[in-house]
Amino acid sequence: MQRSFTYKTAFVGLLYFTAFLAYTSLASIYLLLPPLFGLLFWHYMHALDQERFSYFILIVLMLLLYEVDKGYLLFSSLIYFYLIYQLVLPKLHQYVHCRRCLDLIYVLLAYLGYWLFSLLVHQVFWMPLPSIDWHIIYYIVIEFFILGLL
Repeated sequence: MQRSFTYKTAFVGLLYFTAFLAYTSLASIYLLLPPLFGLLFWHYMHALDQERFSYFILIVLMLLLYEVDKGYLLFSSLIYFYLIYQLVLPKLHQYVHCRRCLDLIYVLLAYLGYWLFSLLVHQVFWMPLPSIDWHIIYYIVIEFFILGLL
């Protein structure tokens, strides 16, 4: 008699979330580790394209963890990603067909676009401005190479 593990996808998702939690805590200590925000955006798009709800929930939890770690407003990255996914990406896919070019644009939209979006939100609500430093360029390059491997 063979037993099957019924909740295998939930267990794997819990392992991924735990690994991301450990990685996020290490990335907040060591600045050379990128926070994988562009990679999360790429996975967010693929979860919506493939219509995988459990995969989408895992990405949402990881994005919320990122926001808490960096001190951004709660659900701001989800709102930004949804707006970009619905408004910008359909037009972008009409004009750009190069896979590597799209990977670079995704990472740039994730980091620089989210910073501009949070700048706008912080200006509207009269909050302190979000900070940006030279590490962002390093993170964009590293995550572009990671997306090139996927």
